[in-house]
This record gives sequence, C-alpha cells and structure tokens, in this order.
Amino acid sequence: MFVGFVENQNRRKPEPSEEPPSSFFIFWTGFSFILGFGIFLLPFGAFFPLSVSVWAILFLFLPVLFLGILISKKTGFKIFLAVFLSLLAGGNSILFLGDSIGYQFGITSKMEVLPEEVSHFLNYRYLFFRDFYLDDVDAGEFRSPLLVRRRSGGMVYGTVIRFQYKRIRSISGKVVKPSIYAICYAKDDSKCHLSSMYSGGVVLLDPIWDEELPLEKDSVFIVWKGSLDSEFFTKGIYSFLFFIFLVLVWTMVVYFPVLGEKES
Repeated sequence: MFVGFVENQNRRKPEPSEEPPSSFFIFWTGFSFILGFGIFLLPFGAFFPLSVSVWAILFLFLPVLFLGILISKKTGFKIFLAVFLSLLAGGNSILFLGDSIGYQFGITSKMEVLPEEVSHFLNYRYLFFRDFYLDDVDAGEFRSPLLVRRRSGGMVYGTVIRFQYKRIRSISGKVVKPSIYAICYAKDDSKCHLSSMYSGGVVLLDPIWDEELPLEKDSVFIVWKGSLDSEFFTKGIYSFLFFIFLVLVWTMVVYFPVLGEKES
C-alpha cells in the first residue's frame, strides 16, 4: 500500500522567535529614561515658578509614556518601571534639585538688595536686603485660614494661622515702592518672631490668607527667614542622592533576577 503525502504550499513556515533583549540593553534604556527626564526638567525647577513646572512635568511626561509603550514591545513590561522612576526623577528635579541649583547659582536668589530697588528684583524667588530696618510702628498681626489654593469655583482653605508683619524701610530714608513687608506665620496658639538679625526670605507675591489688610495696594511680602544657604545645600545633596537611589532600584530590578538564576 502506498501512502501519498501532499505538501500544502500555502502553509506558512513558523518564523524563528526573536531573542530577548539583553539585560545590558534594558538597563541602559531605562537609565536613559530616568536620567534624561530628570536632567531635562532641571531648568524648570531652576527658572520657572512651581505652578508652571507642575504643568510642564504633566505634559512632558506623556511623550515619555508613549515612548515606553513602544519600547515595551522589545524590552517587555519591565520598562514601565523605568518610566515611573523617570516621573519621580522629574519631580525631584523640579521640587528639590532644580530649586537648590537656582538658589546656589543666583538664578532665583538675589543678595544685598537695597529696599528702594526692590521693584527691579521681583522676578526672583528669594530676596535678601541690606541697609534696611523693620518698622515697629507700621506693624501688626492677624488671624486667617491658610489659603491652600485657588480654584475657578472658589478657594481651598487650611487651618487658621496667626500672621505677623512689619514694614521694611530703607535706612537712607528713600521711598520704597512697592511697599515691602516682612511676614511670618505660626499656628494659631503660638507666635512667630520677626528678627532684625535676618535679612530676607521667600518672595510672596500672592497672599496666602483671606483677609483684607489695611496696607497699600500691590504690597510685596517676604516670608522672613534666616540664611538659606545650609538648607539649600542639604536639599541639593539629598536630591542628588535620591537620583542615585532611583538608579540603584532600576539596577536591582534589571540584574537581580539574573543573579538569582546564576545562583540556582
């Protein structure tokens, strides 16, 4: 008996399966996501206000996410962890490292400002004065709920805070326009202190209270603090260490399974 076999010419031959990407390729791809997105957002933390930077990180993260989706076809779903870590790196750049760099290099801070020249430096986040004094007469305090943020339909408030303020005047007697006030705040049951040993602080263009004050219109408030040099130096060190921590997490995720297989 003869048995005939007829070959089906239309049957497709199975394609050879692609080799999985090496751990080295996956690591450097994820590393590029983390480091690249973090470095790219550094200028936003150093130059732009926080409200602009937050929107920037949301919009700029979308292309990174789409790129991660495309690359995941080759690297697998592990790359999505790198995408998430890149988001953390971007937030770290805007909130901490970029802010520290901006202060240390004088991008967002201005030292030795004369009070009568304050109108030229209102684009800085941090101002420190010289040849000034705090007017104990033009001073006061008030209580108000802390204005957390503004919305189109209303405002969001926090707890009640006690504010104290004193007007900053020039020793030379020159008129200071706009009027500037040193301000501090504390919990309602405590009291802060506006020390004449301090010379400046954080520029507060928009009030964080919901209270009409008997002050001149368009007054500028300075959240009165001491020298911020050590604070921003520490912030820069910890934010840099956080970058290293993110890279170490990604390294462990990529290479730890490989090490486990070798041990077994």
